[in-house]
Amino acid sequence: MRGVILQENGPIDTLGLGEIAAPVSTSDEILVRVHAAAVNPADVKVVTGEGGAGFIHAMRFPMAVGFDFSGVVEHVGPEVTSRAVGDEVFGHLAYSRSTRQGSFAEFVAVKPASVGIKPSSVSHEDAAAAATVGCTALQALRDKGGLKSGQRVLINGASGGVGSYAVQIARLLGAEVWGTASAAKADFVRGLGAAEVIDYRSTPLVSLGETFDVLLDAAAMSSFADTRHLLNRGGAYVTLLPSLSLFGGMMLSLFNNKRCTFVTVQSRAADLDQLGAWMATGDLDASVERTYSLSEVGDALAALQSGAVQGKLAIRVNG
Repeated sequence: MRGVILQENGPIDTLGLGEIAAPVSTSDEILVRVHAAAVNPADVKVVTGEGGAGFIHAMRFPMAVGFDFSGVVEHVGPEVTSRAVGDEVFGHLAYSRSTRQGSFAEFVAVKPASVGIKPSSVSHEDAAAAATVGCTALQALRDKGGLKSGQRVLINGASGGVGSYAVQIARLLGAEVWGTASAAKADFVRGLGAAEVIDYRSTPLVSLGETFDVLLDAAAMSSFADTRHLLNRGGAYVTLLPSLSLFGGMMLSLFNNKRCTFVTVQSRAADLDQLGAWMATGDLDASVERTYSLSEVGDALAALQSGAVQGKLAIRVNG
């Protein structure tokens, strides 16, 4: 199959478009013809080999890269009953050292329970863009943060991939949403539904004179120790990446009435179906700033690395 192939870890321009063996689906898997994918910071880690890359993808070269996908079921294994050939589905590959395939390619083989049904009114590009970041935001806020209607949440890094979805999902869950972003991206975040947007460059997070029920550090740039005073009694600090400061915060939280935790995203059919339903009704904007061709994956990753992106970048694979 055609795909974006990594021969060895290195800079983004190490990537090349070529031919690689297609995955073979097992008896309990489905084979999906990928129509669109999307880029994430995890892709940069896999390409460069940095930031714990070996824990989120098998480093076996040459290999296809990419996690998010949306496409059409091409084949179903004999044990599969919940999906059929022709179904339009979306999801993301597991962030695991056992993952050996990539979605910047024509096919992926996955378990049916790890994909959602893509509504016909939602484009493949929008569905792919929503997979990782939408599941991350939903699972972080609802499952880890315990966010309830009527509560107040602060999203640190509200203009990025996870952050832009977290703002919208928190609003859909009935919360009052505050977010941090640069002044240049403040209008974008307000447009997503944030009641207040704080310029992190002029107002450091630790200096805020407000309190919240949940603080989601989508930027992974703060710590529980430094920000726990921003949480109400029983509040939760949720971050995306495990770190020494996180584990220190988890120990610290054992001795007070505020929680410190992190989310490890899972591609679950029920959560993806919820994201798809919200997108179909217009309640959730995929926030795709630009769509690139498969041959332009390197350009998309470079744009993501620059920090100038608002929302998500999609990749058109087939169709």
